[in-house]
Amino acid sequence: MEYTPKKVFVLDGKTYLELSYAEFRQQKDTYHGRRFIPLHGMLMEVPEGDYKAFYKRKRREKYLKKRSKDNGDFSYDMLTTDDFNGEDILVDTIADTAGQAEKELLVDRLRQEIALLSDSEQQLLHQFFNQQLSERAIANMYGVSQVAIHKQKARALAKLKKLLKI
Repeated sequence: MEYTPKKVFVLDGKTYLELSYAEFRQQKDTYHGRRFIPLHGMLMEVPEGDYKAFYKRKRREKYLKKRSKDNGDFSYDMLTTDDFNGEDILVDTIADTAGQAEKELLVDRLRQEIALLSDSEQQLLHQFFNQQLSERAIANMYGVSQVAIHKQKARALAKLKKLLKI
């Protein structure tokens, strides 16, 4: 054993009895044949099936670690520090096809509904959203006030929202 456990938990019926390691060692003949696993610096008695599963997992981890070392495998987790997560350098290259398809359907529907607006409303929205002109710049182009353009834009967007049933 690599360390001396602080406590030992022994099954006594359906409950655990807590012993110091010294007490456990004095009564070791009483607990001969029982199965214990290390747990947070302590020993805990477990059923034989759990004991076998625990050590099977431990052997598998040891085997995988040795195999990785022999093969020169590299884990991005090894790059993790307090300031940096090693996995952050990985790039997700898998496209969100469902999200992309949904977006394309919405864009197609938006185009169809915009076509139902009047030509002047379509022109105004095109200048505002596609050309990214400000309300003031559009107002200067038409020789009207910025408030008038704002109201026209608000009416066109409300109409579009109603058509889209948002």
